[in-house]
Amino acid sequence: MDFKNYKCPVCDTFFKDGDDVVVCPECGAPHHRECYEKENRCAFDDKHAEGFDFEAYTAEQAYEAQTDSEDPNLIICPRCNAQNQKGMFYCGNCGFPIGAQAPNAQQFNQNGQAQQNYQNTQTQQNGQTQQNSPFGSFGVPFGANFDPMAGVNPDEDMGDGVTAGELSEYVQKNTPYFIRVFNNIKTINSGRFNLCAFLLCGAYLLYRKMYKIGSIFTALMILLTTAELYFSISVANILTENTVTTYADFFNLFSGLGVEKQMTIMLMSLCSILNLLIKILTGAFANRWYFKHCKTEIQKIKKSSDNPKKDYETKGGVNLAIAVSVMAVVVALNELPTILSMINF
Repeated sequence: MDFKNYKCPVCDTFFKDGDDVVVCPECGAPHHRECYEKENRCAFDDKHAEGFDFEAYTAEQAYEAQTDSEDPNLIICPRCNAQNQKGMFYCGNCGFPIGAQAPNAQQFNQNGQAQQNYQNTQTQQNGQTQQNSPFGSFGVPFGANFDPMAGVNPDEDMGDGVTAGELSEYVQKNTPYFIRVFNNIKTINSGRFNLCAFLLCGAYLLYRKMYKIGSIFTALMILLTTAELYFSISVANILTENTVTTYADFFNLFSGLGVEKQMTIMLMSLCSILNLLIKILTGAFANRWYFKHCKTEIQKIKKSSDNPKKDYETKGGVNLAIAVSVMAVVVALNELPTILSMINF
């Protein structure tokens, strides 16, 4: 684990490569081993009874750093002392949450305490004594203080009277990613290409409960896949009747075919190209569609529901079953030629 952006709380110097570092099992504060053994205790030992958490303490420093800079447009990162423009959510040098719109100390402490309580419960249930690292399981940074809001204030207006907190309650799965993407769309009109949406297309949209547009894209995907399969069988028969080993052989064969067979090959290629274009379109715009969908559904719930939070939980989230079903159909269609060839064999 890289501790270079942290200071030892005993000697107040930054850690360097090669330093022998120990981490307090109670609060997660890193120390030089020599400093820890010299004090024979954690530097924050007197605060452990109050539930002190080193990462939450560092986050509190980040929040207060807004007023420490002589330049009102700059924020000094308390971890690495790098200067950042005011309004940034994370330090551009070390990635630590900073700024007025980053999670404030209270929110950060609550998140960290909730995660710590969960870990303590799991430890008690397993009947084991574990040392919880502040950097999370398997060395993931800030695992103990996971922020589901990705540095965005829950009360932040995301447009159309919908807050970031309401969006997070509705999204449920992979909230940090979507809150960050939604905020970028709102503030700088910049989305992000969604690789999962590109690969799964209509199935992904249905997974995110965008049933109308998801049904349209799924129908198009199945229709194009079926058409491509139909034309590919005819093309395969054409190729088996002729010896084709190179592209030159194929073009010579194509130029000598009748119009009907040429159209068959062209239609098969067209179906394949359209299928790819639909995937690219879905990957490029899925996040924007989902942002609009979430806000629309949240508005409907707020107008008609007596218990919006409960409806966010039931109507939001994902639908895994329908996504798996659609993908099973698509995979079956794609593998059908192989299955048919095995049967004929």
